[in-house]
Amino acid sequence: MTSLPKSLPQCFALFAAALLTSSPAWAQAPAADSHSAHHPAANEQQADLSEGEVTRVDAAALKVTLRHGELKNLNMPPMTMVFRVQDAAQLAPLKAGDKVRFRAEQVKGAYYATRIEKAQ
Repeated sequence: MTSLPKSLPQCFALFAAALLTSSPAWAQAPAADSHSAHHPAANEQQADLSEGEVTRVDAAALKVTLRHGELKNLNMPPMTMVFRVQDAAQLAPLKAGDKVRFRAEQVKGAYYATRIEKAQ
């Protein structure tokens, strides 16, 4: 039968020895909260964009109407709908008929085009 340590320094020494002799596998696991996790690769960001066509631009109301394909991130089928934007500058280069790539998000029940660019 092993005896229990009788003092705090003995407890600390026993704890330290247990840590040093345990498997180091936990130290090798990548951190889910690493800095690189916050910056997806450029090709992943491109994959997040959906394709669409501008049918109407209303810069004064900060809205753009898009005929779009499937929006996978929103689980939405192809359709034509109005999206809000945060800034009229996002709409300045756009006109009806332009092919675009965009990122759609739902914020408090409203749909926003958070990123929008002319398709190449």
